[in-house]
Amino acid sequence: MKTIRILFALLLCGGAVSGAAVAADTAQGFTRLDAAGARELVAPATHRVPTIIALWSAECVHCKKNLALFAAMSRAAAGPRLVTIAVEPDDPQLGEILDRFGVPGARFAYGDEAPERLAFAIDPDWRGELPRTLFFDGRGGLKAVSGIVDEARTRALLGLGRP
Repeated sequence: MKTIRILFALLLCGGAVSGAAVAADTAQGFTRLDAAGARELVAPATHRVPTIIALWSAECVHCKKNLALFAAMSRAAAGPRLVTIAVEPDDPQLGEILDRFGVPGARFAYGDEAPERLAFAIDPDWRGELPRTLFFDGRGGLKAVSGIVDEARTRALLGLGRP
């Protein structure tokens, strides 16, 4: 059953991530991410539809604002795919937070490797500020943004027209 859940999470991400990508699938539905898996997860070629990868933390107030927006957008018809990465080890409160905001999609949390190594694997230009969001347009394009974004900017970064 654990293998099926991992494969399903990876299929939701739009690409194949190797067995090195995950250390374990947790009870909260999070997949622990390692550096090799992080690099594969953020490869633009693996996202054939508009995709948002939201990097967040339980203590980040602004992250939750973005998560609420992204969740609403991804649930809408023809909305983008949403993937979340908690930039901290898996903890039961992480799943509760995402559930409270109705966040769909694959859920990842930092695994056992050094946080700096994982952050660099996700985005070499990122210095750890949150919220951090990776926007994939589904055609090989990637834009990374730090801070709060609104719906209009999110749609523009994803290459989507008006709703």
